[in-house]
Amino acid sequence: MALYPTVLVAVNPDDNEAHRLVVKAAVVAEQNNAELHLAFVEPGMGNVSFADAELELDAVHDTLAQRRRQQLMALASQSPYHVSGIHLANGDVIKHLVALADTLEASLVIIGCRKSGIHWLGDVGHALSQHIRGDVLMCQ
Repeated sequence: MALYPTVLVAVNPDDNEAHRLVVKAAVVAEQNNAELHLAFVEPGMGNVSFADAELELDAVHDTLAQRRRQQLMALASQSPYHVSGIHLANGDVIKHLVALADTLEASLVIIGCRKSGIHWLGDVGHALSQHIRGDVLMCQ
């Protein structure tokens, strides 16, 4: 019996360590013969990004979403283990990750962790651990 049948990795494709995080998640997924899913939530207000709210331009959102999807597809293609799904959302990071983890019945959510003095989104790892049913693994 696998400990983690579904692994969700929340990754920022702009992060220099994104590929490394996906490789770590792939190793865990392979060890558990799990489904591996990649997710990115563009921080914003509600379900629109900051650029949409300020500029009222749907084209900005569509261009950014297309770029993010391409970045995630590139990360998935470089993964040493098959990626079962790629998921994109805009808005409240915690809300979307919790909802996705519930929908996928993710038993493990893996996130990258950067230690900096500025926390725009709060402590994502702590918030996820309070709201999801599975485990949360923070990788540096």
